[in-house]
Amino acid sequence: MAMMKVSFVLSLILLSLVTGGKCSEVDCAKVPIENLEPCKAFVLGESNGPSVECCKGVKSWTTVSEEIVCECYRKSPQRLSYKPDQIRATTLPFVCRVPEFYNYIACLVAN
Repeated sequence: MAMMKVSFVLSLILLSLVTGGKCSEVDCAKVPIENLEPCKAFVLGESNGPSVECCKGVKSWTTVSEEIVCECYRKSPQRLSYKPDQIRATTLPFVCRVPEFYNYIACLVAN
């Protein structure tokens, strides 16, 4: 009986290692980096507020894990046609009412 329990636990551990690990390759083409393109005017200080499309783009980033979005953005920062201004970018979660986006700011302004 004890041996059966040990075997069961070891099987669960092995299964979690096989299925629970991160995929080594992320399909960055499916990550919505370009969805922040409508934020360009606001983030560069060329407009007083973000557009509706900008806020939709901000929201879309939060549908993918922070780690994956940041990894893909680090690999291809050219997918955005601009370098976000750090101060203006940090206001996006507030002005777009998407507080989850705060988690993505560091990678957005780090590149």
